[in-house]
This record gives sequence, structure tokens and C-alpha cells, in this order.
Amino acid sequence: MDLGTGRIVALLAGRPNGEDWDSVAAEADEAMGKAAGECRFKSEDCDHRRGRFAALARGISFGGGRAIPGTISNSRRNERALRALCQHRAMLRIAGFGSCMLATYAPRVYANMRQNIDDLLKHHPNLRLNFPNSAYPAASFNFGPATECYPHLDAANEACNWCHITALGSFNAKTGGHAVLHDLKLVIEFPSGSSILIPSALFKHGNTPIQPGEHRRSFTQYCAGGLLRWVRCGFRTVREYAKVDAEGKAAYEAEMNVRVEECVARWTTLEELHLEDTAGLDEVVGSEDATAAGAPAKSTKSARKKTPKRKRTKLEVEEAV
Repeated sequence: MDLGTGRIVALLAGRPNGEDWDSVAAEADEAMGKAAGECRFKSEDCDHRRGRFAALARGISFGGGRAIPGTISNSRRNERALRALCQHRAMLRIAGFGSCMLATYAPRVYANMRQNIDDLLKHHPNLRLNFPNSAYPAASFNFGPATECYPHLDAANEACNWCHITALGSFNAKTGGHAVLHDLKLVIEFPSGSSILIPSALFKHGNTPIQPGEHRRSFTQYCAGGLLRWVRCGFRTVREYAKVDAEGKAAYEAEMNVRVEECVARWTTLEELHLEDTAGLDEVVGSEDATAAGAPAKSTKSARKKTPKRKRTKLEVEEAV
């Protein structure tokens, strides 16, 4: 939380309430291991700016030379494996949990992404989301076997949106695999099956190595900022927007500082989450199923703080994942 404004800037979501989540995490880890065995990785899939581990992405994105938003390209073989992975029950539950946590703790961020992506899908009906129960348009599958991320930013992601990250695998979370938020000087215990949500374009992040003989994978959901710019510019690039409406493009650029302020204002305050009357936030969330928050992820001494107790808000409804 930003102590100056009281706005929640990231979330240690932990895991949903329920006794079966260890099984969900184990099944998801096994499913990712199976998919990894079915995929064929290029050298650039295994040694990249985020680390030296096998990773593939799937979903909707924009940028990197694309003329219009489109589906992330994968070989037919890899696409079959990733599609099956996205249909796996355990992956569906994890994806739904992340989307619900965004809707619950950052409802305005969620609503902004949801509305823009809905508009995008209406304009480009050939595009499809990875999961029917998640608003995120794209996901990365970090297969490991030792997913140890270098410190990095995901600059192409929407700046104030929260990237959903879930750790999976078999490792001792007290001796390795910690999430590190470098700008906040936080080192956080990040056990298998737990989730965190961070603005990955703003906070440099990574994780610590695991021990020999262990394995760690991770699953992330995110939204490319270019998708939202495409929608805001009338389903065209900023450059194309300038050609058809020079005044509109000039106004778009002049309002940059205003949009930054609006972006930050979408982060919820702790006071709003405590309010008995949360009708405004409920309206933002709409009919999307949200899930009750689980226990927060544990942090090391450098980050350990007591989580304030609060009453359940109207945003926290029955678990749907």
C-alpha cells in the first residue's frame, strides 16, 4: 500500500480458502510438466531476458512489429499442448482466482481492462481469451524446471494493471523461490500454489534461486498496454490515429499526464475496501464471480507486516473457482 495515498498498489493474494488447494497446485504443476514434455522449445524460449528456463506465451497481444492485435504465435505442436493446458481444471481454477482477486481488490483496474478487452473482442471476433473465467487476455507458462527470474520489468504491459503470478512446483519456500520486489525492497516467501498480483511494468521483480534437486514453475496472466491504446484510438495505432485525426491525436498526447493520474486513481484505497456501502465498487465489478480472499503469502523479516483485519466486503462473494 502507498502510505501517502492509501492506495493498494500490489496484492499478496496467497491462496483461496479450502482444503483442496494443495491438490489443485499439484495437478497444475503436473499438467505443466506434461505440457513441457509435449512442446518443442527454441533456444530463445529457454534463454531470454527473464532468465534461463523454458517459457511460452499464449493469448492476445499487440506490439513487437504487429500491425494489429492478434493471437500470440506458437507452432501447431506447442499450440495443441498450450490449449490443452488452458482447458485443464486446475489451471482454470488458478486463472479464475487471479482474475477474481483483481476484481475484488482493484475493481476499477479490472473494469477498465474488462471493458476495453470486451470492446476489442467485439471488433475482432476472431480473437479468443485463454480462459472463460478470466478477464486477462494473455498468459505466460514458465516451465522451468528451475524458474529463477532475473530482475526485470514487463514494460509492454499496461502500466497500472496487476500481473497475476502463481508459483508451482516442489521446493522449500523458506530457502528459495522468494518473490523479490526490488523497488519496494521486499523479499517475500512465495510457496507453491500461492499468487501475487503486481504492476509488473512499474515494479522491478524477480525471484531467488531454489535448491538443487527441486523444481519450480510459474504461471502468469497479464494485459499488454498496446491493446488498450488500440481500442482508445478507435481500433488503430496512435500513428494511424494521427493521420485521420491530427487534432484528436494531439489532444490524446496532451492528456498524457491526466491519463497517468486517472490510471493511479483506479487503484483502490484501503478505506474503500472497509466501507460497508460498497455499491460503487460492486457496480464496477459487475456480474463477474469473485472469490473469497485466502491467507496472505508469508514474507521475510524485510517485508513482514501484520495484515489489518477487516470485514468481508460485498465484493467478496462465494468462491467460484
